[in-house]
Amino acid sequence: MPTPKKIAKNRLFAVNFDTKRLKFTGNTVKCMSNVPPNEAPVSVSTDETKPRTQWHPAAVLAFRTELEDYRDDLAIEAECQLTTEPLRIDVVIIKKTRDVVIQKNIARIFRQYNIVEYKSPDDHVSIEDYHKTHAYARLYAALNKVGIDDLSVTVATTRHPKKLLAFLEKRFKVRQEQQGIFVVDGEVYPTQIIVVSELSEKDNFWLVNLRNDLTIEQWDKVITAAEDKPDIGPYIYALANANAKTLEEFVMQNVLLTEKLDAYFTKRCAAPWKAEGKAEGKAETLLKILRKRFNKVPKDVESTICKMNDPVALDSWAEHALDCQSMTEFAEAIR
Repeated sequence: MPTPKKIAKNRLFAVNFDTKRLKFTGNTVKCMSNVPPNEAPVSVSTDETKPRTQWHPAAVLAFRTELEDYRDDLAIEAECQLTTEPLRIDVVIIKKTRDVVIQKNIARIFRQYNIVEYKSPDDHVSIEDYHKTHAYARLYAALNKVGIDDLSVTVATTRHPKKLLAFLEKRFKVRQEQQGIFVVDGEVYPTQIIVVSELSEKDNFWLVNLRNDLTIEQWDKVITAAEDKPDIGPYIYALANANAKTLEEFVMQNVLLTEKLDAYFTKRCAAPWKAEGKAEGKAETLLKILRKRFNKVPKDVESTICKMNDPVALDSWAEHALDCQSMTEFAEAIR
């Protein structure tokens, strides 16, 4: 297993991509160019010790891009903090900002508040996951005073959920609305299971290509389609991390496509990361480290972290967060 510090450098503080200077060392793809001296190099690992791919932010961007025709009608939240305590649900909340009928195939069941649980290509959706998503939906409704009739639930998974569908078919009427979309009739509110791998690429390009087995040809299509999508960088990075072996072949075999990928990251990812979003993203990551290690983050510590706009200082704090023995020790260190 890699040390926590190595994970932090590879996963949490990734910076610029420049595929023309990608270096392959063993099972690791390292993007070394355009990295300031005080930054850690980006590493996209292909072995079993690699950091977990950040599928959730990529899925948020995939749903947002799939529904971009309705961007003025929908507000999408990447996660939801349910209470003042650190109780968060790692689902996508899609809210209708006005009364409009969504014709997009994946959103036809949508009501005003729509809870979306996404399971990555590395995972599968279980019966327990299905129950948990409904529990989240009802808890969200109760705490936010949302009427139960204003909710819908979507469970999206890459793998076909054979056991889950069999379980639901014994209790409800499950109908296949179209390829890859199964609607569960009889639940308290509209519910659907989306099997991403079975969707049509023509209709749902961004969801279908959110996978860990991309071919070089699929990489070409994704990068080409992403050229006019300025905010989809984390989606591309997740694909790069999850498809490192294919990316290696991509870089070594096709100079033209390598230049296209390089141009995408230079224009879309490097500049924003060097601006405000860099500090904001690192602050969010630091808070996640602390919650993982110590469960709760005191409000004064969270406030101090969120107000810090120096990425170098946040890097230093994150290193200390990985090494310190207690929250008290960490709080004293950042004063």
